[in-house]
Amino acid sequence: LLFAPGLLLLLLQKNQSLLGTIRHLSICASLQLLLGWPFLTTYPISYIKKAFEFDRVFFFKWTVNWKFLPEEIFTSKPWALLLLTCHLGVLGMLANKWWRSAISQLGDANARKLMRWTKCDNDDIRLSPEYVIHTMFVSNYVGIVFARTLHYQFYCWYFYSLPMLLWLTSFGSSSSSTCKLVIPLSANVIAVVGVEYAFNVFPATELSSAVLQLSHAYLI
Repeated sequence: LLFAPGLLLLLLQKNQSLLGTIRHLSICASLQLLLGWPFLTTYPISYIKKAFEFDRVFFFKWTVNWKFLPEEIFTSKPWALLLLTCHLGVLGMLANKWWRSAISQLGDANARKLMRWTKCDNDDIRLSPEYVIHTMFVSNYVGIVFARTLHYQFYCWYFYSLPMLLWLTSFGSSSSSTCKLVIPLSANVIAVVGVEYAFNVFPATELSSAVLQLSHAYLI
């Protein structure tokens, strides 16, 4: 689910139309319906409720990322709403950044073609593998940063993406100046080590959670 915003952006860019994007998204939805059909036909309400369960209260003792907060704040609904707002807000900022970039590169008229119902021309847009994976990784990472809780097993959600995200965010894919790489590279290594440290402290402490969130904030 955390990859969904990035996937939506890529589909809009690749299809250059809303109908094409909806057609591809319907494939994803059909697969989910097919896999969930045995449960939807027997216990539909319970299945849908448990599949999302936005009102779920997590156990404070297992959290890795918010251990430095008082437990009453961690379990409160206002805190959950604040994290959701921050998550959507950052995604909105990234979407606005992408839209401005599209306008600067394509022009306002061509950029607006991406939001039309049907494709206006036969030009095929090629999205580089680097751009695709970076977009997906960023989408997932933003969700991780503002997650209501992270447990130890959740590290597998994003540990593999950190090196690439840190590299592209700090240098871009074509930076070659040694002098300009030393300090950012050192900071990147410290951030990765900080995340690794936090997920290897059991049980989580206020210090390990703070180190984790500082490492997350560095990339954001």
